[in-house]
Amino acid sequence: MTDFPFGMNDYSVDVQAQHNVTFTPGWDVHRLALTFEVTARGNYTVDAPFLVSGSLWVHDMPNPASYIGPLHAPTGPVALKPYKNQITLETTVTDRQLRGLEKTRAGADLSLRAALTLTALAEAKHWPVARSDEIIRIPHATWSNALIQLDAGAFVDVLIPLTTVETRATAARRIREAKVAIRDQRYEHAVALARAALDPVRETCNSRKLHDQAMKKRAGDRDQDERWAVLTQSAYALFSGAPHDDTGTTEHFTWTRADAIAAVATAAGLLARLEDLPQ
Repeated sequence: MTDFPFGMNDYSVDVQAQHNVTFTPGWDVHRLALTFEVTARGNYTVDAPFLVSGSLWVHDMPNPASYIGPLHAPTGPVALKPYKNQITLETTVTDRQLRGLEKTRAGADLSLRAALTLTALAEAKHWPVARSDEIIRIPHATWSNALIQLDAGAFVDVLIPLTTVETRATAARRIREAKVAIRDQRYEHAVALARAALDPVRETCNSRKLHDQAMKKRAGDRDQDERWAVLTQSAYALFSGAPHDDTGTTEHFTWTRADAIAAVATAAGLLARLEDLPQ
């Protein structure tokens, strides 16, 4: 919540960002609407009009291109009330900006900063303008669902159930660490963690034995368990190129953000399958 004081001991206006977002699609540029709660405190006049404006920025993320665009209130001024009032502020976001935001947040919650200006349009005893910043933290699922409605992308969240099996719990922790590594642009480390997360999958599903068994058959003749084993062992072999620098082979491997996301998503999905298998 951000407090905007007007005068030394007169009144103030509190503005608090909400977590919901709404997109209106356009041609390569879209309207982004954010909701705020407005509360007046002190010696104010009911229905006194205020104009709210500002600019929207990316907050606390490692990207110098943090400016998104200007904020304005499409419905005009907001009136001060003796109860919480809502106001919607809008800006425009391009497809390129959306791609940049997705790369920057890397699956984490999105943090934005609204640099707001409140201007009193009547009964201004003192200087009528107050400025402050309000941080907007939008949960990953909320933002991702908004993008899906915009047809700008799709996302898949894999829930790895809590378990008392130590190896599986350790693997789940490695998936969480891998997501942080992607956000920090440590892509090779994220792939290495994904490889380590496959250990309980390979053990529980007897993947190595089934893989060797499957390799003796034509691909079309393999049963379902054998095909899962081939996938698991192939992923493990690929991801092993991250922690190992074997001369002439894996020493030349390079890992991009897309590679790391694919590796972590694959490992998470295979690990989640263990919920339906005996512990």
